Amino acid sequence: MAGEDEPVQHCTLTESVDLLEALATAEIEHLDVDEHRTIVIYRQSILMVIATEGQATATREFDVEFWKESPEDPAQNPEQILAAFIDELVAVTDTPRH
Repeated sequence: MAGEDEPVQHCTLTESVDLLEALATAEIEHLDVDEHRTIVIYRQSILMVIATEGQATATREFDVEFWKESPEDPAQNPEQILAAFIDELVAVTDTPRH
């Protein structure tokens, strides 16, 4: 798991979405860990998406943790990667943030 120093962003949506379906629709590589957690490769960085309400297949709230930077661009800004990932994921769900 990410340490306390690793960036984390929280997202709350107005209605429940299937995060796994959204990742597939956005063509973002991912690997299910369990019913709450999914490892994601986004812009060659490794992220952990955690459903904090419900399960990954039906949640309104989730956290995204930055785990490992891209080997191609280790100087990238983790906060910007998290924000871009959440924006892209939320856009494919067509569900507004709360």
